[in-house]
Amino acid sequence: MKKRHVLPQAATRTIARSIFCLLILLLISSNAYAGSGTVTVEFFYENGCLKCEKASPAIEKVVRQYDNVNYTKYDIMESFEYIREYDITVVPTIVINKSLVINYNDYRDDTELLEKLLIEGIENAPPAPDEKNNIEHQAGETSQEEPAWYGSDNSYLFVFAAGILAGFNPCLLAVMAFLSSVLISSSGTRRDLLTLVAGFCAGIFITYMILGIGILNTVKSFPGIEAAINLLMVTLVGFLGLWHLYDAYYMRQNSDSSFKTPGFLIDFIGNIRGKNILILSFAAGGLFSLVKAPCVGAVYLAILEMLMSGNNVLEGSIYLGVYNFGVVLPILILGGLLAFGLDPQRVSDFKDEKRVEIRLITGITLIVLAILLYLNVI
Repeated sequence: MKKRHVLPQAATRTIARSIFCLLILLLISSNAYAGSGTVTVEFFYENGCLKCEKASPAIEKVVRQYDNVNYTKYDIMESFEYIREYDITVVPTIVINKSLVINYNDYRDDTELLEKLLIEGIENAPPAPDEKNNIEHQAGETSQEEPAWYGSDNSYLFVFAAGILAGFNPCLLAVMAFLSSVLISSSGTRRDLLTLVAGFCAGIFITYMILGIGILNTVKSFPGIEAAINLLMVTLVGFLGLWHLYDAYYMRQNSDSSFKTPGFLIDFIGNIRGKNILILSFAAGGLFSLVKAPCVGAVYLAILEMLMSGNNVLEGSIYLGVYNFGVVLPILILGGLLAFGLDPQRVSDFKDEKRVEIRLITGITLIVLAILLYLNVI
């Protein structure tokens, strides 16, 4: 019987150790290879931007931990070519390897979250793409580039309801009652009144559309000014909310409102009649939108501030159209009722009876909106 050859125990241990060391070397070399490539980190900011100043130390703290990071800072006002290249819509924005974008909406003032996103982005940095405009947001993180309601099933209904809230106010009720009484006293026909209402509504609608699209386009062209405009609008909404509350108190103490209508506008509206009624009423609607902006435009500013957080100007314009239609709908309905026999005095009496309550509700709503906008809740 032949004896089997047995491998000595020492030789077995040697082979096991060799295999273990080989695995360790392979693991170390693979990690070294993964981390050996240079990672570019580009930080886009604007001078005077408080959010940028707060983000900068957190970014520098992270990039100092890596020897293979090439870190560059750009003032967005001097680097317009990157706006389109990286689709930058807000500052601060950080771009990793020209393909991974982290902006303010991804961390919302939470610098610890920003550091975490940066570390994940650097350690898992994708290869820099050949096409620099191949941009994607931080994987696994919920981007809040747009308001929570923006693009949802009920978003158009929300904006439409806000428009109706803005349109149903004592200023518009008073003007419509005044317009109809002037026309009726001058022997105007039902057709004249309907034409006047249509022209007046068209003037308001188009004026607010032009202003809104102009502001949205400006913000998208110069994203560095978005934060300043947002703060200005939130401040205005809050101020107008306080003014509405003050006006409610003022009207209880006096028979008049603190929202004064200039005499030239009253004279202009009072002379709307004749063949040019459509053109004149259109001009009156546009003038009313501008002159009575504190009375009518406060909710509009709140909606516009929320729309500025979106990326698509065209979609934002559609929202503006829905909002503006909500503004003019109460006027259209009221104008139709006046044309078909509703006494203007009844409208005026209703306005006088309910104007304090309307002012209070509007003022409280505006202040709540301003707080929610400031806290980035909506």
